[in-house]
Amino acid sequence: MKMLEKFDFNAGFFAACALLIFLVGATITTAYPAFTEDSWSKPNDGLHQYSESQLNGREVYKREGCWYCHTQQIRTLEPDTKRYGWRGVDAPISVPSEYVNDYPHFLGTRRIGPDLARVGGKYDKSWHRAHFMNPRDLVPGSIMPPFPWLIADDNGRDFDDLVNYLQTLGRSRDWRPAHDYEQ
Repeated sequence: MKMLEKFDFNAGFFAACALLIFLVGATITTAYPAFTEDSWSKPNDGLHQYSESQLNGREVYKREGCWYCHTQQIRTLEPDTKRYGWRGVDAPISVPSEYVNDYPHFLGTRRIGPDLARVGGKYDKSWHRAHFMNPRDLVPGSIMPPFPWLIADDNGRDFDDLVNYLQTLGRSRDWRPAHDYEQ
């Protein structure tokens, strides 16, 4: 009881104990996993380097601000795994090894639009073309603006590169049934 009385009358002692508890908790939840989990720096077996077209597509994705509204990470929540799955197969949770080749990371912080971490292979090029021309035609109620200039620029090179990049998302892990759309 004598120790608890110190908390009542000594704000400095209370603050020091609270800080110590916080630092121990922060170390356990953030630093410890980074030192013990070695998959954080090793790529997935299916992960490959981006082609020049895919790298340009990443730049288009960044330039057009796609990452402001779309995340690229499946959280550990069951509704996320079901929502972003495909043909009855739940999407696997994102792991650090999927992002080894990505700099900067486009994990995103807001989910205004759907998550794109597992979108690669779900839709063909004609679907993407229609979606970028007018998203509301395919997704009623969408607040995504149209991006018609992507298709018109350089005979659609930016559009082709962006679709090539989008087709890579989620393809490094073997999780879906066959019959993905290629490009």
